[in-house]
Amino acid sequence: MECWDSSSELRKYVLTCLKQLGVKPSQRKGQNFLVDANIIRYQVDQSDIDTSDVVLEIGGGMGNLTKCLAYKAKKVYVIELDKRFGYFLKKKLEDFSNIEVIFGDAVKTEFPAFTKCVSNLPYQISSPITFKLLTFSFKKAILMYQKDFAQRIFAQPGSKDYSRLSVMMSLRAHSQYLKTVKPSSFYPPPQVQSAIVSLETKEVTEVEDIEDFSLLINLLFSHKKKVVRSILNNLLKRKEKSNILLPSGTLDSLQFADRRVFTLTLKELLELYRSVKQRIGEDMWLSIISPNIK
Repeated sequence: MECWDSSSELRKYVLTCLKQLGVKPSQRKGQNFLVDANIIRYQVDQSDIDTSDVVLEIGGGMGNLTKCLAYKAKKVYVIELDKRFGYFLKKKLEDFSNIEVIFGDAVKTEFPAFTKCVSNLPYQISSPITFKLLTFSFKKAILMYQKDFAQRIFAQPGSKDYSRLSVMMSLRAHSQYLKTVKPSSFYPPPQVQSAIVSLETKEVTEVEDIEDFSLLINLLFSHKKKVVRSILNNLLKRKEKSNILLPSGTLDSLQFADRRVFTLTLKELLELYRSVKQRIGEDMWLSIISPNIK
């Protein structure tokens, strides 16, 4: 049996494992376990895993997704924070020679090399994990998010959900909203709807120094309803206290300076980034944008 025959079989497995572990699922840790076999089969099918793929799973739980991945992949790395589940996984899936459990916090733990990522993410770490994933190149990721978070990925300029996440996702990946998942697909049911999203990293991005661009985006979207000129002027005033001075009028006639941040498209933000760097100069720009210089 490569995956689950039915949802009743999967639910029985999850409840039995929890009883064996003596664990009551923690909402604080985002421990809501999939008991819908159709959803797990859908995730695996969408990932297009073959025998050459090395798969990363974040938050393995009791292995209800892990074993389905292991039947298809060359290797499956599972990062698990809760040691109870990690040791249980190792014992429960010991017949699989291609599964390796990594104990640790996925936000802080160094990722192994992987070609695909398939995960039902703990919702409280969705943002840091997504930004971390975007620093890697991979073929595909199939990720379960809280639906509200997933909608931010696809938000358009001018909307209330448009954010740093929307911009950086558009820059680094091709993304697709695949499916809404109802609370009853989990045990215990969460109080929110969930969503499955597909990501594929772009081979070529529109900016050379992504980390540098990300610093500016982070700065701007920390005040996304403000006008660009106001944010940059306030930044420069703060830097003057560290004797980082610019000629007066540096920001005069700067394109998009009088626009509110959340109305700017990715293309406009890239133009703004290049224009500001050119006006200020590379060395001075690094001094100004560095988070280590207050």
